[in-house]
Amino acid sequence: MKNLFLFVLLFSSAPLFAQKYSGQWSGSFEASDKPGERTEYFLELEVNGTTVEGSSTTYFIIDGKRFYTICKVTGTFDPKSKTIISREVSNVKANTPAWFKDCFQVHTLTYFKQGDKETLEGTWKGARKEDNCGSGTTLLSRKQLAKNMFTTPPPANNTARMKPAPPKPVTVKPPVTKPANTTAKATPKQQTKPAVKKDSIVVVPPTIAKVENKNDIQTKPDIKPNIPAPKLPNGLEKRDNKVYETIFIDTEEITVNLYDNAEIDGDIITVLFNGEVVASQKTLSDKPITLKLKAIRGRENTLTMYAENQGRIPPNTALMRVQNGDQYYKVFLSADDKKNGSVIFKFRS
Repeated sequence: MKNLFLFVLLFSSAPLFAQKYSGQWSGSFEASDKPGERTEYFLELEVNGTTVEGSSTTYFIIDGKRFYTICKVTGTFDPKSKTIISREVSNVKANTPAWFKDCFQVHTLTYFKQGDKETLEGTWKGARKEDNCGSGTTLLSRKQLAKNMFTTPPPANNTARMKPAPPKPVTVKPPVTKPANTTAKATPKQQTKPAVKKDSIVVVPPTIAKVENKNDIQTKPDIKPNIPAPKLPNGLEKRDNKVYETIFIDTEEITVNLYDNAEIDGDIITVLFNGEVVASQKTLSDKPITLKLKAIRGRENTLTMYAENQGRIPPNTALMRVQNGDQYYKVFLSADDKKNGSVIFKFRS
């Protein structure tokens, strides 16, 4: 009877135990054939029992320009070994050039905790045999950021996410001569996209360079119309809410800076704090949307990002930097026409 009770207790607490691994993990991975060159990598994981879902974001540099890919992730969790297997299964969003051949990866990561520092450490390899994209090591952490830390590109590892010997980019304007084994892919929004190779080439509009202070002009023609049907007293449509992070604070004053997390594509957001609008219809860019907030003691304080549109490349994605006293945090948010992205602030007890 005692053993049965223990089994029931462990089984009933498994979801709560797994949830502690959910959240956002940031760091980098290294390819075995490129020692010392690390590629910036982020995992947003939701662990339910032994099932893992989420997304990965990779940043890298090609010919001096910064690119990214966002992939859907599925996988498994082993509570005994505290090991997560995270497999990239499809491409969600990217700004890579037409010739780029992305390699999906499988990361096998084990959870460690030392003091306040939590890490996921392990190895990675190609998710598909045909990619032949190598293998290496991964190190991710979930910890407090150093003061005034800003995201900067790591040393360029230009081959870790692509097949060997990719063709060099063509500098003349499209259309260009396409390989014989590529097939045309119709795109509802932009009929002039280059041909893509299924499951291997990520195609984006020809113009990929960031344009400083001209985002509204660049993106207006392609931006999706504002999402209709306001239903709430504050003029916003009622949507589901996804909490991305819970941040523990010591003081009432909170400073929040919001940036576009990926390619600047005309994302427009409204921000609410404890249900009140604190920023209305602001465009995300590489310049911060700065908010000075005052938290209320004795309750959870919720900041919510509401998508007014989804820019040229849905969904709306934002990098949020938070300062509370001497503490600094970084959170990645996502919102679309179905759900909002939120962060909860709680005072330490």
